Amino acid sequence: MIRIALAQVNPTVGDIDGNTAKIIEYIKKARDSGVDLVVFPELVITGYPPKDLLLKPSFIEANRRALAQILSETADIAVILGFVDHSDAPFVSNIYDISALPKKTLYNSAALLHDRKLIGIQHKMHLPNYDVFDEKRYFKPGTENRVFNLGKSKHNLKLGINIREDIWVDGHGPTEKQVELGAELIVNISASPFYAGKSRLRRELIAMRARANKVPIAYVNLVGGQDELVFDGRSGIFNDKGALIAEGEQFKECLITSTLDSAPITPPDEADRAEMRETEIEEIFNALLLGIRDYVRKNGFRKVVIGLSGGIDSALTTVLATEALGAHNVVGVAMPSAITSSSSIEDAKRLAENLGIEFKVIPIIEAVNAYTRMLSKEFKDTTPDVTEENIQARIRGNVLMALSNKFGYLVLSTGNKSELAVGYCTLYGDMSGGLAAISDVPKTTVYKLAEYYNTLKGAEVIPHSIIVKAPSAELRAGQKDTDSLPPYEVLDPILHAYIEENKSKEEIIEMGFDAEVVSEVIWKVDHNEYKRQQAPIGIKITPKAFGTGRRMPITNRYNE
Repeated sequence: MIRIALAQVNPTVGDIDGNTAKIIEYIKKARDSGVDLVVFPELVITGYPPKDLLLKPSFIEANRRALAQILSETADIAVILGFVDHSDAPFVSNIYDISALPKKTLYNSAALLHDRKLIGIQHKMHLPNYDVFDEKRYFKPGTENRVFNLGKSKHNLKLGINIREDIWVDGHGPTEKQVELGAELIVNISASPFYAGKSRLRRELIAMRARANKVPIAYVNLVGGQDELVFDGRSGIFNDKGALIAEGEQFKECLITSTLDSAPITPPDEADRAEMRETEIEEIFNALLLGIRDYVRKNGFRKVVIGLSGGIDSALTTVLATEALGAHNVVGVAMPSAITSSSSIEDAKRLAENLGIEFKVIPIIEAVNAYTRMLSKEFKDTTPDVTEENIQARIRGNVLMALSNKFGYLVLSTGNKSELAVGYCTLYGDMSGGLAAISDVPKTTVYKLAEYYNTLKGAEVIPHSIIVKAPSAELRAGQKDTDSLPPYEVLDPILHAYIEENKSKEEIIEMGFDAEVVSEVIWKVDHNEYKRQQAPIGIKITPKAFGTGRRMPITNRYNE
């Protein structure tokens, strides 16, 4: 039987030299392990998604040179990997600005290399153009499903290769057509972004394809963080009965090796967890760790700075940063005003001590007073309101950005998805930062992640007082989030229905929610798009995150 290796690797977009070196390293590991065929993910040479780098002819040529370099390293082994292929035909598109188009027709492609020969190339047939995907902007779809003859001294194998979306197509898709052409093994190379629960959906889908077509399938996925996206790996090999026979770890680089006659295995998340939701909380936690780690390191930062308010959101953000980067790379800053309670400072200090991070206290009372004096003439005869509250938040954002500029720290903002959705955040204040680490995490999930972390550590690292206190922005005396918002147990399901499921107002009301509350929530979501489009990017952990996956107009009067 052929021995297959899945190279679940973490490339960096644009680092063609670094990605090539990693590919060659894994080819050597696979060869040393006695592997016949090693498979790499989609667009592994360029990293995924390369976006408008694809408009640079020099980038395409560098990718082609890298393929030639890799080809020279394939003695006595077969390799499948993703790259950008092109033809000399001009790119045809309905985009009018032809100067911005690729000069040649590009294809999202897989190359089959063997013993320093290019055996063949398969172009991606189905180009996704939804959510975070925009492949029709750059690529032309393939027109031919091919089957390759991988002849070796030990065996002769007919191989079908398809690329991510191709295997998701229901009906008579590329997998079915390649099996009809005689494929005895289907290889799917993928760059499939994470959201909670998606790995199980992929596993079920590929198992169904293998079972329905009576063909083994090897599936390899990227791992790593790229801007707002996290790729979770979970590459796997399925036999012709749809049974999983090998699987890679989630969120980690690894080389998975197996033969097609290996015994079936039970996936760890199905074997060890009785409750699916528990598994998803663990997945979300690990996805956020990887997203923070790769965003910070791939963009050349070492340390991060976080405003520590003594609340649950800043506590979770600090925990994630500490686990991802190490305590020595995290700085927490408390910035008390006259409104800040002593218990908030104490909670922030205890958290910092428990984590072993550097902790600073920079009072902002003098700055707030200076603003009050400076604006006294303009604000004369007006009643203090949210304006004065937000000045505090903006001073704090200014302090964090000053530390960032002076010491090269990356500011992690701490707002969650629930707040960002309804605009319960201050533009140029607590929204300031380079990465909004938990901006796709609903508030109710924030609490679950905090509890999960304490359970994982077997200690009250996040003080219990932080978890049980009523959430508050603490910008005025006695302020509570529920002064402005429904309880999060009510708000989050409404937001999920409206944002992630695209349900209408009437449909959400029919779910049993109060009509006035639903109308108010939807109004707030729609009228705060201008804030979200000025926010730092966040790490996607739900099926529909703010940002590239949800492109709403700011000027918008549709409110149903």
